[in-house]
Amino acid sequence: ADDEHFETIAGEVRRLSRLIDAMLRLSRLENGTTEVKAERTDMVYLVRSLVSAQHQLFHERGLHLRFVDETHGELYADVDPDLIREAVVNLMSNAMRYTNADGWVKVSLRQDRSDVLVSVQDTGIGIAPEDLPRVFEKGYTGSNGRTDKRATGIGLYLCRRILAKLGHSITIVSTPGVGTTVRIGLEQDALEVE
Repeated sequence: ADDEHFETIAGEVRRLSRLIDAMLRLSRLENGTTEVKAERTDMVYLVRSLVSAQHQLFHERGLHLRFVDETHGELYADVDPDLIREAVVNLMSNAMRYTNADGWVKVSLRQDRSDVLVSVQDTGIGIAPEDLPRVFEKGYTGSNGRTDKRATGIGLYLCRRILAKLGHSITIVSTPGVGTTVRIGLEQDALEVE
């Protein structure tokens, strides 16, 4: 087995593993069996560590990944770190999938009044205006997803479900050929632990 063939198979195994994990999480969310564990979390550390963990993968795909800390210090929020981690990694994976080599992805963190905002911005292919209203629907892949046969229409739906369960928001703006920005609003007075 040559290295290139092995890497292709290993990449597909990782992708299928992530898809199975996402489907299991989605099932638990929809059945109400996901337990929310809110805790005081250092958001700068959490987001920086996610970017650091993904940096090599982005580099291998010819993409520039950077973290911008607009807080200039510590920023704590009451969140479920595992669920927030999953949502942000999912958004970073989407940005990587739809951004061509030599493009960039920026993950930023800032505070807006009492809320915490996490943004994932890319210079990817963008989303068609007619697809934007439906990108958070279960199974909807849009014109980009129909081109990329690996798209499942589960990722953004799962992000929205996770964040809704946590009492947080997610918004998306995009321009075809320019890029996409997804913002997560971690509303600090909205989280209700079951």
